[in-house]
Amino acid sequence: MNQLRMGIVITLLIIFQIVLLLLQNNSSHILALSSHNQKSTLLSSVTIGSSQPNMRNNHEPIKKFTLIADDKNIVKISPDNTLHPGGVLYKAMTYNNTIPGPAIVVNQGDIFQITVYNKGELVHSLDLHGIEGPSHALISSIKPGENSTLKAKAEYPGVFMYHCDGDNLNGIWDHIASGMYGGIIVHPKNERPVAKEFYIVFGEIYSTTDSGLFTNTSNISFTHTSVKKVIGSFDINKFLANKPDLILTNGMAYKYMPLFGTVSKIILNKNAEVFKVKPGELTRWYIVNAGPRGYLSFNFASDMIRTMHYNTNANPNNYTDNKSAINSIITNTHTLSSVSKVYEVSIPPGSAEEIEAIFPEQGSYVGNDHDIGRFLQGAGFVVLAIDGSTSYDHPQGTWIPR
Repeated sequence: MNQLRMGIVITLLIIFQIVLLLLQNNSSHILALSSHNQKSTLLSSVTIGSSQPNMRNNHEPIKKFTLIADDKNIVKISPDNTLHPGGVLYKAMTYNNTIPGPAIVVNQGDIFQITVYNKGELVHSLDLHGIEGPSHALISSIKPGENSTLKAKAEYPGVFMYHCDGDNLNGIWDHIASGMYGGIIVHPKNERPVAKEFYIVFGEIYSTTDSGLFTNTSNISFTHTSVKKVIGSFDINKFLANKPDLILTNGMAYKYMPLFGTVSKIILNKNAEVFKVKPGELTRWYIVNAGPRGYLSFNFASDMIRTMHYNTNANPNNYTDNKSAINSIITNTHTLSSVSKVYEVSIPPGSAEEIEAIFPEQGSYVGNDHDIGRFLQGAGFVVLAIDGSTSYDHPQGTWIPR
């Protein structure tokens, strides 16, 4: 009987050891599978992340903008004055019915989206400067009645131009010269001190009806105002000869220039707005030269300007003040972002410049193209430094939204 009991105990011990071994093997197998699954999930996450290195997570907002392309707007590009009796009308191409188009304002690192609706009769498009990759920087062709959207990341701080390319470059000359352009402003991370900011875009007009200064291009007599105005359009021969009729400042020649002269005056614009600042106040100007042909030699008469240059390979918040730099532009050979104090800056067609200025005392200053022929054609504006200026007394269309 005792031997029988002993045999049963031994048998149960053997069975228990077998079960324990089986459980251990199964547990190891489960842990191995779990480890493999964790590695697979991690690998999948890394692969997805590296394939979209510039995209934010789904919880951060995308800034959205809308541009309405049109080619049927009749705009006044010069006021009635001694140089252009009766004023000048032009059949323009526009974004959002204005020359220039609205400022696209974002912060460095923002994801933004632009949708273009074509309300015109021609094929239009969109070309963003300062953005890399055709899928993010270009919409090549949008037929009348259609729309298209692009999405991009604002990698580089500064100010850049955007414009229409016509139908995938077919007609780009006409579309830019007729007003389809604007500026992209990318505020850097931890931007320099707060300043009063302004948006200025220069652009050329080559008109079929403009016969030069002191001629009545609008075909309106001073006594018979019922005579039909003649509306100009793009003149390709003037364009190829690089002979613009007018230089627009935010869509109109002499828009912010009341007059030339003190003793012997030439009235340019009886309704001119001027820019107002406080003496000693830091001001920041985002200046775009839409061209499409000529360089802009920009300066503030009676003041110095500081040009802003961001080295994208370094901290954009660090900079050096190169006081010895007088005529040169700081290039990307500098290891840090730089500020140069200069009198004049040259801006090529299709380019832009962010500059700062402090107007030291009360009085009138003039920002202008120092090519005096182009200044006479409209490339200039008046800045009035007065104690009564406020933070919001910008001329219409020049305020920078935040």
